[in-house]
Amino acid sequence: MSKFNLRTLLLLGLALVAGYSLWQVYNSSGPVMSASVSSNGAFAITAHKDQKLILWDLKGHRRTIISRNANIYSAYFIKHQPTFLWQDLDNTVTAQSVNGEVQTVFELDKPTYGHLMTQDLSTYYYSGMGWGIFRRMKDGLTETLKATDRRAFLGYHKLFNLSMDESEQWLVSAGSGEPKRFVPPYYRSLQEVLDQDADYQHLYSVALWNLETGQPTAKLDGNSSKTHATISPDGQWVVSSDEAGIGLYWNSDAPEKRHRLARFYGGVFQDNLPEGLPDNDYYDQSKLIDAPPGLNDFTIAVAFIHNSEYYLRFGNNSHFAALFKTGSPWPVKYFDLGESPRLVTYGSNYDRNTAIATSPEAGILAMGHQSTGGISVYQFDPEKLTLERVWVVE
Repeated sequence: MSKFNLRTLLLLGLALVAGYSLWQVYNSSGPVMSASVSSNGAFAITAHKDQKLILWDLKGHRRTIISRNANIYSAYFIKHQPTFLWQDLDNTVTAQSVNGEVQTVFELDKPTYGHLMTQDLSTYYYSGMGWGIFRRMKDGLTETLKATDRRAFLGYHKLFNLSMDESEQWLVSAGSGEPKRFVPPYYRSLQEVLDQDADYQHLYSVALWNLETGQPTAKLDGNSSKTHATISPDGQWVVSSDEAGIGLYWNSDAPEKRHRLARFYGGVFQDNLPEGLPDNDYYDQSKLIDAPPGLNDFTIAVAFIHNSEYYLRFGNNSHFAALFKTGSPWPVKYFDLGESPRLVTYGSNYDRNTAIATSPEAGILAMGHQSTGGISVYQFDPEKLTLERVWVVE
């Protein structure tokens, strides 16, 4: 074979390799930054660090790239609708069906750092970099529920998480817990927060909002650091956990009464005991179950997995999740989510805690990975109390 032919073959081989590498880059994706699962558990939508928006067919095990120009925090499925919500880098928000039909389009004046929409597509709630809460009506009128402080996300390196119940009457927000004072009253009241700045600008801790009035009805104190919280689909329970390992829950009918979740190895802390007792006396361990090694109280997210009955608590830097039943402080079971591929729960990714998503109706959990663009999908069985990994895309 002549030198000319060898050179030609070499150049052709290099071109094929380069073309394949470009094809891989074009079709692969960065890590998941936000995710949402359809109510029926058939689909998931994810937004990625490289601005791709991907629709996942969880039954057919297929994926479709919807956009390469998506806001990384804008993947959201509208409840009980085959419709997902997303925003592009020009701040245009689109609600479109899984079949590609565009339902509504409108523009914002800023990028969203998390958003929700009612089932009839008439009312849109969103947060921004400054942890504000805004409500946009169908006619385009927008009102401020909570004022922005402009740069809270950069300061805390965490999303301001929003959660809405299925009746669309209640909203829960969570950013970071308010430090406890040394003497009573230990926490500021809602009125004190409002007096400090207009429109509850510094209401960072867990709060329960009445969407009919557009006002917070309860400030749910007790967490002390970066906090994730959610509300049950039926609106009866608010659950929170934080970076310090504090887990709490409230019944929305009596939000003034706070309940503590058990620490996995220590038990339930008992409030109002006198000082000076041995450390173990402050914890009730009567109903603790054996906890596996590698489990962390430090929590990155909580999510309901079976209607309003069961929810999961995800430890930071851990591949375990704890199952809880509403109304009880005790973990019911621990699930090993798998060591490989490493999940988004590793690396203190509080700015990616929306990369963990569930459908409580279908019992589906979908999670991003720490450093690759795939997802892991799990199915919960409420009868057997099992959580099985059913699909992994690395």
